[in-house]
Amino acid sequence: MGATDKQQGATVSPLESRAGPGVSGIRIVNHFRKRWTAFGSTALIVAGLLAGVGFAAPAHAAANTVVSLTFDDGNADQLTAEATLRSLGLVGTFFITTGWIDQPTYLTTANLQQIAADGNEIGGHTVTHPDLVSLTPAESTRQICNGRVALMNMGFKVTSFAYPFASEDPATEALVKQCGFNSARGLGDTSSKDPASATLPAADTIPPANPYVTAAPDEVDSTWTLQNLENQVTHAQTTGGGWVQLTFHHIAVGTDPTLTITPALFNQFATWLAQQKTAGTVAVKTVDQVIGGTQQPAVQGPAVPPHPLRGRT
Repeated sequence: MGATDKQQGATVSPLESRAGPGVSGIRIVNHFRKRWTAFGSTALIVAGLLAGVGFAAPAHAAANTVVSLTFDDGNADQLTAEATLRSLGLVGTFFITTGWIDQPTYLTTANLQQIAADGNEIGGHTVTHPDLVSLTPAESTRQICNGRVALMNMGFKVTSFAYPFASEDPATEALVKQCGFNSARGLGDTSSKDPASATLPAADTIPPANPYVTAAPDEVDSTWTLQNLENQVTHAQTTGGGWVQLTFHHIAVGTDPTLTITPALFNQFATWLAQQKTAGTVAVKTVDQVIGGTQQPAVQGPAVPPHPLRGRT
């Protein structure tokens, strides 16, 4: 990636929590989002009437809970998870920080091509992973737009974005749309394993109320268990369904001590999820498959202004 695409003085935190830089606390604004749609309520009523007269519901009715497995940053150890998905017939969305492609411990261009060939989605995650809200509008635009352009130049369909550190505001949302993305994922807006989030909705709606800050639980970290992961899905299933986006960073042993789960744990959860999919109780889709829409044209970010020349002394 050229030097003009690098954000000046970017720093990278090991955490992308709902309270990342510039973001404080759980976003309670979505607390009272209505979970039941007219269709869902009607379906339950019809199912009850059928049961009452001795008819069984179809064994494989369309699942009302959709799970998207998302992977942030482009860490090389995510290849382990991708191999598991491929073996189970599942797909995910990989949000890539383009300035890190082909760097040590990150995915290579060839890796990304194979991931996409296996049916997974490649999404945008900026050029150098800065806190977008802290930047000037021009630099935020360069980070968002140029990351997408780089991925499109590699031949990928790029429609989905994830905010670094889950840091966003209305102005940043507008820039994401301006750069041609169809959606952008936040974090911490639905309930999670954290007891403090228990009053938040179990899942986002389909379609989401705001596609440029879609609701998701906290990112998965080393404190999560298999039961925690399964609970994210079953909680949604028992409260009217919706869209559950799970966010992973490292799938490894002995790397980042925080944002990591073991390959064994990921395999256990993915195997369980595949069984749920086979039973027809859940659908597993990429973010793009949930949001839909066509790929918008590439939008280049503004040029970096030249540094002023110092006068001679």
